[in-house]
Amino acid sequence: MPGSSLPHDSPVPPFPRVALVSSHLGRWPHRRTDWFAALSTACNQLLAVGSRLLFVAGTTTAPYLARCGKLFGHRVETLDSTGVSREDRDQLSVSNADVIIALAVGNRSRTRSLIQRVLEAPPESRPPVWFAHSTSLVSREIAEKWTTQGARPFDPSTRRWPDPPVAEGAIRLATDRMVESGDWLVHCTRESAGRWPGQPQNEYLDDLILGRNSADHSVQATLRKILVERRLRAVSRPVRGLPPAVSFSASPLEELLTRRVFRGHRGRWDFEPYGLAISRAWLAARGARPVVYRRPKDLRGDDPFEQPTESRGPRRRLDWTSEEEWRHPGDVDLSSLSASQGLVLVHRDSDLRYVAGFSRWPVLVLGHFRQDTSAVQ
Repeated sequence: MPGSSLPHDSPVPPFPRVALVSSHLGRWPHRRTDWFAALSTACNQLLAVGSRLLFVAGTTTAPYLARCGKLFGHRVETLDSTGVSREDRDQLSVSNADVIIALAVGNRSRTRSLIQRVLEAPPESRPPVWFAHSTSLVSREIAEKWTTQGARPFDPSTRRWPDPPVAEGAIRLATDRMVESGDWLVHCTRESAGRWPGQPQNEYLDDLILGRNSADHSVQATLRKILVERRLRAVSRPVRGLPPAVSFSASPLEELLTRRVFRGHRGRWDFEPYGLAISRAWLAARGARPVVYRRPKDLRGDDPFEQPTESRGPRRRLDWTSEEEWRHPGDVDLSSLSASQGLVLVHRDSDLRYVAGFSRWPVLVLGHFRQDTSAVQ
């Protein structure tokens, strides 16, 4: 019920202490536009300005409460959670609250059990309970039961990122001749689970909470950001403790999809079929070179171009030599990369709209080569 607030007949003080509780949000916050719509609706429309948001470290909502306070005019009150187990921290918030707001509730979650215990108390001795009226956040079964027990639903504001505009004639597709004639090194990107490199934390949080288009950190948005900035940013992942680098693979473009492996212990693919293919000669002239594969016992630890030949996975040894990795120390500035020295890689035809108008290089749809026969490990 957008525009509503706590009713005057509710037994709450003028500036209530508010417990905002939720089941686990997941590792990709930018995907949960529904959750952030519920959070901002609760703070902006349900609560009166000056409400006190209860902060308990380690809870799902904790990372966002300080920004919600700044954005919507509330205070944030920190509760001491010393000695309180992570499983009981929402309970700490709820037991100190004048108002309870449930943003997302898993059917078998501790959040559901916690709210259910509150609703089973006599109405005159419990705080008002509100919950997000959205089946993606609270199932219909839970919503119906809680409503009969006196909890009140609120409607999160609707959000959807618009599709990027497609510029007519702005996409040049790569030809077979381009693919076959180039000696390519491939850099694949992935979606970002957190803020962009160099992005201020508060800006990132505001993007999520306010539902800005810039909150989209999908793999397509990551690729588009690379094309806009014309820069591949170095990361510290290749060799921990050594200067950042950008990694590439000498894998043939036509085999890229078939080389994907789902790493079950990480819960993700080892790479996504989005990125850039860049001339090997162009990169080599700027300091890129192949890594030196060494057996784990022979690793020196001071060579930014070394890579172990293998490592032990949860089920079997993982052979890293098949990646045919190259590295470039530091960022790769793409501003001087000509149209004949680079290709933009996307998975499907439907991805073309994400790079339309942004790419100076031809676009290769990897899905045109063959069916994806990726492995699962």
